[in-house]
Amino acid sequence: FDGNFSDGFNASDFYGNHFHEQTFHDGSNGFHFHFSGNADDDMFDDLFGSFFHGSTGSTKKTYTNDGFSFHNNYNEKGADAHADIHISFDDAVFGCDKVLQIKTDNSTSSSLKVHIPAGIDEGQSIRLKGKGMPGTGGGEPGDILLKVTIDPDRQYERKGMDLYTTVSIPYTTAVFGGEAKVDTLYGSVVCKIPEGTQSGSKIRLKGKGVPSVKQPSVHGDEYVVIQIQVPKSLRPEAKQKLREYEKLAS
Repeated sequence: FDGNFSDGFNASDFYGNHFHEQTFHDGSNGFHFHFSGNADDDMFDDLFGSFFHGSTGSTKKTYTNDGFSFHNNYNEKGADAHADIHISFDDAVFGCDKVLQIKTDNSTSSSLKVHIPAGIDEGQSIRLKGKGMPGTGGGEPGDILLKVTIDPDRQYERKGMDLYTTVSIPYTTAVFGGEAKVDTLYGSVVCKIPEGTQSGSKIRLKGKGVPSVKQPSVHGDEYVVIQIQVPKSLRPEAKQKLREYEKLAS
């Protein structure tokens, strides 16, 4: 430190009568200023106080037999680390525990147990507090953020907390009404099919959807989309009956 500020002001000219020696050291522990001779503490604090007293660190002043030193010690939180995690459809719905292998910069690895909460959705993140990059100056470590990717399911389509599935019913069941067996995440149920059900109509199964992450006791719904089966081949007698029906319905 040569006593010169960026605006051309020469500190040695102003403080020459008070300080006979100025040294500056930029070490790994922070900034160190040393001034020998007798100094006015209040004047020094007014000049450098705003520089050393920041929101991200603390200032420590120590006295020596020939002057004093300022040590600026910064406590900074470590950076967050980001990673992806793939889970199955069932693991996302019901929750599970996973063991991940975390590799560090020096190629060492460690096991980390992660809890997947029931009901987590695609694109949401799981925060592992304190498992990220180490802090500096005694600061706390950062976190690990795991972004969730869910494998698709063949039977169910998920929209938030609701599920959609398709069930095929015979043409006669759609016409006369009846019952159909439907699978849910919590077992099979028998649905009542109203008379005259149209293809593409939906039947709501309340509470048979995905649980809420924040309130596990709250569930979404399952919607059963009706698909009517059309026979590919008919016996001659059946065709005759359909032709009779066609004439009566026209």
